Amino acid sequence: MGNRRSIHIVFVTTAAVLPRLIAAWFVGHRFHPKVWEYETLARNMLSGQGYIFNYREYGVYKALLSPGYSLLTWLFYRIFGVNHPLMVCVQIALMAVFSVCVYLLTERLFEGRGVALFAGIMAALHPGLVYYSVANLHQLNLYMPLFYGAILLFCLCHRSGDWKTYAAAGVVSGMAVLTRATFLPIAVLSLAVLVFLGGRSEARRRAPKAALALALLLLVNLPWAMRNYHVLGSLVFSQTNKWEAFWVGNNPAASGGHQRTDGTLVLAHKPESMRAEIAAANGDELAVEAVFKKYAFKYVRERPADFVAGLFKKGAFFWWFYPHTGITYPKSYLIVYKVLYSALLVFAIAGLLVCWRRRLWKPEMLFPAIFVLGIWAAHTLNFMEMRHRWTVEPILLILASVAVSALLTAWFPEFGRRLDMEHAEKEVNCDRGCR
Repeated sequence: MGNRRSIHIVFVTTAAVLPRLIAAWFVGHRFHPKVWEYETLARNMLSGQGYIFNYREYGVYKALLSPGYSLLTWLFYRIFGVNHPLMVCVQIALMAVFSVCVYLLTERLFEGRGVALFAGIMAALHPGLVYYSVANLHQLNLYMPLFYGAILLFCLCHRSGDWKTYAAAGVVSGMAVLTRATFLPIAVLSLAVLVFLGGRSEARRRAPKAALALALLLLVNLPWAMRNYHVLGSLVFSQTNKWEAFWVGNNPAASGGHQRTDGTLVLAHKPESMRAEIAAANGDELAVEAVFKKYAFKYVRERPADFVAGLFKKGAFFWWFYPHTGITYPKSYLIVYKVLYSALLVFAIAGLLVCWRRRLWKPEMLFPAIFVLGIWAAHTLNFMEMRHRWTVEPILLILASVAVSALLTAWFPEFGRRLDMEHAEKEVNCDRGCR
C-alpha cells in the first residue's frame, strides 16, 4: 500500500509540475510573469529601504501586507539575485506541495487512495491556480500549500495526537497567518474544536498540546508584530490596510469586489470629503486607515438595510459570478471557467449526497468545513475577487472526487473496487464501531 501511495504522489506531482512548465512558457510570457506589490517590497528590502511601499495616493506604508510571500521573495533574491524565472519555478514547486496536501487530506478523510488520486490531480490541474502560479508572482502560491498543510495537520492531530504533530500544526498555521492573516480565526477555532472533539477526558489530554500549537503560531508572528510596534508606534499584528478592504466591500458604490460593472474601481468613487481627510493624513497609514474605518462604519450606521443586503449579495456571489467577474481577462477565459465551475458545483453536491447516503462522515471533516466557512465569512464581510474563491475550491474538488469515484464504482464495479471506495466505507464503519 505504501508503494501505491508513492506512485500516486508521483502522478499528482507530475500533474502539478508539467502543465505549469508549459503554461509558464506560453501564458507566463516565457517565465516572465506579472509582478505585484510583493516584488516592490522585496526589492525595497534588498536595497536597504526596508519593508515599505508607496501605496496609491496615500503615501508610504510600512506594514501594507502580511510579509510571508515578500520575505520568501527577498530570501531567494538575496541568494540568487532578482530572478523571475526562478520564482516561477519556486511557485510551481509550492503548488506541487499543495496538490500533494490535497491528496493526503482526501486520503485521510475518506480512507481511499483512488478518491485521493482524483482529488490531487484535479487540484493540480485547477485552471485558475495553474494560471496564477505561472502568470503572476503572487502570495496565493505560498498560502495555498500552507492552508492545506495546516488543515491536513489538524486532521492528523485528531487521529494521532502526538506532540510533534501539534507542534507542526502550530508552526505551519503560524506561517499561513504570516502570509495571509485571514487564516488566524480559522486556526484558533480549529484548535478549539480539536480540544473538545473527543469529549471531556480527551479534552484534558489535548488542551496542553493545543496550547503549544497556539503558542507556536503566535511565536512565528511575534517578530513581525514587534517590528510593527517599533516602526508604527502601535500594535499591528498583521497589516494596516484591513479597513480599506472593509470599506471597499461596504460603501454606497460597493459592487462586492474591487471592480464595478462600468470598468471603474470602487476606490475611484470615494466621496470628496473622504479624499480630503485622506490627504490631510499626510501619508500616515494608521490615520488613513482610520478614515476608511470611519466612512465604512458611517455607511453601516446610516444605511443598515443596504449593509445587510450587501452581505447577503456578497455571500451568494462568493459561490457564483458577479456581473463584473472577469472584466480584466479575455472573455474566453471566463466562459471556460464558468463551464468548469458549474460542473464542479454539480459534482460537489453529488459528493455531499454520496457522503450522506453512505455515512462517510467523520469528525476530521469539521476542519475543512471550518476553513471553507471562515474564508467565505471573511469575504462576505469585506470584498471578494475570484482568486479568493479558488482558495476553497479544492474542498469542492475533494467532494467532486467522491462523486466521480461513486459513479465509477456503480458503472464499473471491478474498477471501483480498485479505487478503494468499498474499503473506505468499511474503515469508517469500523472506526465508528471501535469508538
